Amino acid sequence: MNMENDENFYVLALDGGGARGIYPAHILACLERRLSMPIGNCFDLIAGTSTGSIIAGAAAAGVGMQTVVDLFEENAREIFGRKRFGWGMLRSKYARQPLERLVRECLPSLRLGDISTPLLITSADISTGGVLVFKSRYLEDQGENYVRDGKVLLGDAILASCAAPAFFDPIQLDEYLLADGGLWANNPSILAVTEAVSKFRMSLAQVHILSIGTGKPSLLYERRRLWGIATGWGRLKFVSYFLNLQSQASTNMARLLLEDRYFRLDPAIEDWSLDDARPLKTLKALADRDFTQNIGEIMKRTKRTHAS
Repeated sequence: MNMENDENFYVLALDGGGARGIYPAHILACLERRLSMPIGNCFDLIAGTSTGSIIAGAAAAGVGMQTVVDLFEENAREIFGRKRFGWGMLRSKYARQPLERLVRECLPSLRLGDISTPLLITSADISTGGVLVFKSRYLEDQGENYVRDGKVLLGDAILASCAAPAFFDPIQLDEYLLADGGLWANNPSILAVTEAVSKFRMSLAQVHILSIGTGKPSLLYERRRLWGIATGWGRLKFVSYFLNLQSQASTNMARLLLEDRYFRLDPAIEDWSLDDARPLKTLKALADRDFTQNIGEIMKRTKRTHAS
């Protein structure tokens, strides 16, 4: 096997989407089998939000993607299985403990400063209304200032990114009160473009992105007479709606900037909530279909070895 001499910069960007994260995880498991190499070796930068941060973190830590698929299949129903008493008006819908147990037990106990693969994990500091991006040690490797994130556990960064409003409570990490990165970057493609240009000193012409969503509902709202949060908008549906809007906006901007160097997989789906584990098999089937139909486009945006 000979490594292609390539000055391009390859990015993997993974959306949030709760249980629907099995779709990008299965796409990447198929890619790993196809290339016979870890996903972490296939990209120059990996960015993930919420459920995408679980997949991104696993890839950066050397966890196989089939293991991640298995985690979704075996744990999604437990994580989203038992609603909390008083949810909606007084409490978040789910306790964080099942998700936290999954992250702690199934991912290596690494600090971000231990991870050499360039990794971005998005979150939001709701105490100040600011954005927060966790980064692995690539800034230090480049001789830049790298102080805050080096001691942060990968699992803590992921849990912060997964704390979707109304679904899970925010997480306190040092002085930060953190919630889901999907509040501002559910599709982290534009963040990844910015990092590639500003920190890695790449030109836009060098940046290639494989962006994987978790499914775009074909219909979210119909005409209603009452449009209160508890009626027409719907509390949880409203969260899904603005996450979907952010993903679409980021997609549109990335395509304008990168043109055909940006490729996105994001299948049309029914109105499946972030916490609905019933469509797991259907999402895997969609991933199989989309991987098979788009393997050429996927490979174009992957740093890889070629047979000599």
